[in-house]
Amino acid sequence: MPAERLSSDCHGASVKSAPWTFTGNELMTGNPDALLEAGFGDPVMDAARVFRAALRAMSEPGRPQELAAATPRFAALPGAASALLLCLADANTPVWISPRLDHPALRANLAFHCNCPMTAHRHEAAFAVLDGEDALELREFNAGEARRPDLSSTLIVSLPDLAGGAPTRWRGPGILRERQVFLPLAAAFWEERARRNAFPLGLDMFFTAQSRLMGLPRTTRAEYLGLARSPLAA
Repeated sequence: MPAERLSSDCHGASVKSAPWTFTGNELMTGNPDALLEAGFGDPVMDAARVFRAALRAMSEPGRPQELAAATPRFAALPGAASALLLCLADANTPVWISPRLDHPALRANLAFHCNCPMTAHRHEAAFAVLDGEDALELREFNAGEARRPDLSSTLIVSLPDLAGGAPTRWRGPGILRERQVFLPLAAAFWEERARRNAFPLGLDMFFTAQSRLMGLPRTTRAEYLGLARSPLAA
């Protein structure tokens, strides 16, 4: 994601004072508090750790980062994805959630902890939460503008693992010569990403699995190498 947004968005707060605002077709409950989960145990230190991990992930593309601190988990969203949203999302960053991952508890926690607006339109999203199947269709996300590439959407892609897929070769800033990465994503994803990236425009991405995350900035060139698979990560 653009460094400007990453450096300014990590608010480091576990709980924000925010009104309850549920819109669209969300499930209404008589007691929204029952949907809430705890945020960061140590708001300042935990948010700083997630922030540093996110920076490392984007500065060293393809290298998995482990979130050592206990991470929150909102609904079915893995801990690393929940922690990224808790650290980065705020009142100025609309969030789009894939229907596959959408859940009233996820929306309730994002509203309470982050006060971030929800959007039903992909092109309006500052952050988008999706899974590997959703990532096969990227054309509606905002790739930025020539004068403001920082306005692009940042995608948080939830995966079962960060290994076990077909090999890809990554090159670009933060990588010495090249790096092979084995994300469990279809060949069609890499073709779709190539169509959406025309530097300085493009989509920055975080891939998450359990408490681990990996960055793929728009500046990285990724080449799909074939159907051979790596051993699954332990």
